[in-house]
Amino acid sequence: MASYQQKAVMMSKRGFRWHHAGMNLRRVRGFIASMLLLALSGCVIESSKEVTGDLWQTWAGVDSLVQADYPDAVPIVLVHGWNGGEFTWPDPKRLQQLEQKLHRDIFYFTYRTGIVATRFPPLEVMEEQLERYLKGFNKVDIVAHSMGGLLIRQYLSHHPENNIRRVVFLSTPHFGTEAATFLVDLASVSPVGNLQAEELRSGSDYLWQLNSLDGVELESVQALNVFVAGSSLSDSDLVVDPASAWLPWAFNASVEGGHHTLAERFGEFAFILDFLADGTLPATEAKMPEERTVWLRVEGYNGKLLPRLLPTMIRRSDKSSVGHTHGVEVCCELQSALHETVRNTLVIHDIKPGETIQLALHGAATTRALDVPAIMARKQPVQLQYISLAPSGPAAAAPPQPQVDNDAKAPETAEPQPEAAE
Repeated sequence: MASYQQKAVMMSKRGFRWHHAGMNLRRVRGFIASMLLLALSGCVIESSKEVTGDLWQTWAGVDSLVQADYPDAVPIVLVHGWNGGEFTWPDPKRLQQLEQKLHRDIFYFTYRTGIVATRFPPLEVMEEQLERYLKGFNKVDIVAHSMGGLLIRQYLSHHPENNIRRVVFLSTPHFGTEAATFLVDLASVSPVGNLQAEELRSGSDYLWQLNSLDGVELESVQALNVFVAGSSLSDSDLVVDPASAWLPWAFNASVEGGHHTLAERFGEFAFILDFLADGTLPATEAKMPEERTVWLRVEGYNGKLLPRLLPTMIRRSDKSSVGHTHGVEVCCELQSALHETVRNTLVIHDIKPGETIQLALHGAATTRALDVPAIMARKQPVQLQYISLAPSGPAAAAPPQPQVDNDAKAPETAEPQPEAAE
């Protein structure tokens, strides 16, 4: 069995997807993998004694921070992301200074997560842990980083009557991240894998279920969504693409920086503190990313969703090439939600004006076209759509979700089978 180091080298050769200043380099995943590993491991140049001393000092500060100093004010709860914890945020000394500035307590909510392949619970299970934690407050404001933002949306989707007043999302992969695909591959060295990474993949069943709500879960709170849209590689988010971080159902603001530094520096942004203070939003909203991606599910002739899809079912044509499948992938090979509805979703990246996209089955005997002009016109970078094979069915339609056969593991015997990939 390959080691973690060997696995990382293998993955670095596959590439990941990078979008910046109009430039799209598909799936240069090795670059993001390298950056991610460096961010996670760090470069230890201090002695063990110095590091241990710093840790004791930091944890002493954490212990002091969790004491309630402003019991009559609405507290701020920090919710970290994947592989995060108390060290995701500004150090305790800076947070204590922020408490004194705002006259409000700041607390941590932590949960089990990490890079090592182990039995970390999926987001749906951690939602119950968050529910029990929040019961200790009359009212709270939330600052959530990365996957922590998905956890908050998950909680809100099942608790319309809640005690959350305002939510700030920081670099949250609302529509997934290519880094999760690398993490799934890395975790495959262990039979238990990484369920949290499966849920973070673009097109996962978990993210489909969450985003098919069209933001209904946010109606009970005030929300500010902050993502990184830097002007250079050094001050951009190498983990979450702006198109994925854009939240169509909230006010969006962008900053320069990095995926991790946004959490470490959130208290330095006046517009975030203004929002937490009284709900004031920035005067100008961020520019929506121009990229368009479609997550596609296919209804068979019997009205049920096809459980098995292939990239070769999609044929794209533009001025330079005809009938290619570039920028098409399928998620997911493994279960990607606690209560799974269907296993496979076609993810069609980087849709451009003027191209044609067709779903073609059975040697092109059955074809359905996507409405590319409508996709480009819709003010949403990542869009969820259904396409029907029924003769009278729509060419393509957005949610609400049709009736799903939860017991379907393969198409009905009367259902024509798709061609196998060559």
